[in-house]
Amino acid sequence: MEAIKFFEITRWCVHFTIAVCILVGAIRFAALSSDQKLLCYLLMITAVVELASVWLWNVHRNNNFIFHFYSVIEFLFIATLYSRHLGDLIPPLYMKCAMVIFVIFAVCNTLFFECLTQFNSHVAFVEGLILIALALCYFYKMLHALEYRNLEHNPMFWINVSIITYFSGALVLFHIANDMIPEPLKIRGAVWGTHAFFNIAHYILYGVALSVTPGKRTVTP
Repeated sequence: MEAIKFFEITRWCVHFTIAVCILVGAIRFAALSSDQKLLCYLLMITAVVELASVWLWNVHRNNNFIFHFYSVIEFLFIATLYSRHLGDLIPPLYMKCAMVIFVIFAVCNTLFFECLTQFNSHVAFVEGLILIALALCYFYKMLHALEYRNLEHNPMFWINVSIITYFSGALVLFHIANDMIPEPLKIRGAVWGTHAFFNIAHYILYGVALSVTPGKRTVTP
């Protein structure tokens, strides 16, 4: 029972963090950059997904189908952000092809491997791998381009830290999510509660990304 309470508390902490992020974005919306606005839209979608998921959970309905759609939406939003900044490393056409292939893969996974009543662990795992790779590419670009004097004023820096922190921590859980179903409820509650800590860090960093005012870029030598 303690593990379930732990899961419930951490889950509501996640929801609170998302709400704070959206509030920050709403207050500063007129001053946000295009990257920050795109992130704000993603957070609004995330909030709707989380609320729908909780409601279905509370009425004892399967909520896994929501994440089949959300994983695709999340990937497309974040991949779009990276495509704006990695054009000199990854040609835009390659990014668009990767996005199309990911959507096809997600549809095929739902149709042939993990149905709507199952958590889409294959898709979440592949999404995590791709986004971690893109995050590492962005770090590589930052080290070589030195576009910003003060990284703390670069929203994309905080988004990138958020992506690599969250998906690196959650990757293994995504891979074994469906295998954990036979485990006792208290074990699943403890594991998903721990996952919520990564989620909280994820959204706190998103909140920082929305709160900063973009600094001026320097000229690359």
